[in-house]
Amino acid sequence: MSHTQPITYVRIAEVLTGLKMITEEKARSALEEAATYATEPIAPGHEVAAALESFGVAVSIHADDVDFADDHYEWLLGEAADVTGGHVTVTNYRFERRDEDDEDSGPGVMHFESNGTPLSFQVEQESNDYLDMGAAQAAIEAISPHDDPRDFRRVDHGSTDPLGTHDDIMVLATAEQREGLQHHLGIKFALPLH
Repeated sequence: MSHTQPITYVRIAEVLTGLKMITEEKARSALEEAATYATEPIAPGHEVAAALESFGVAVSIHADDVDFADDHYEWLLGEAADVTGGHVTVTNYRFERRDEDDEDSGPGVMHFESNGTPLSFQVEQESNDYLDMGAAQAAIEAISPHDDPRDFRRVDHGSTDPLGTHDDIMVLATAEQREGLQHHLGIKFALPLH
């Protein structure tokens, strides 16, 4: 980590505009929304990564209770598609339960189309209250735009979250932008699932 300045929303905006991940206009808009805390230091690690969502370059896969997880995947995929700025559309989502007689059971298969291409992912959630984090990550990685160098990667929380209680933050960036995020903000990235 080479960053020496305290990390604040203002600093994150500077880094993201410098890396050309957001426009000056987007930076101003995000800082206006965060006006009351924009200059307050952010704890390194997960909190810095989670702040990227406010700038429209990341989406969060919730580790906590989401209620109706099989429907939540559709919302999550829509949020990820929005991060691509129109490069990706997600349509025709449906969740197919393994046990159709048990509406509270979680396991099944999510089906959807990304830019017209059919995709499906096995979901191994224990109940309909919690997401299958791996399935959600795989689905978001799969909708990375194919017509530009950016792709979704999960922030690596390393040893700071041994129980897996933090939300997984999926960031849309190029390899060079990920290097810049690590250099300036200390954000490391996991390898893609596939």
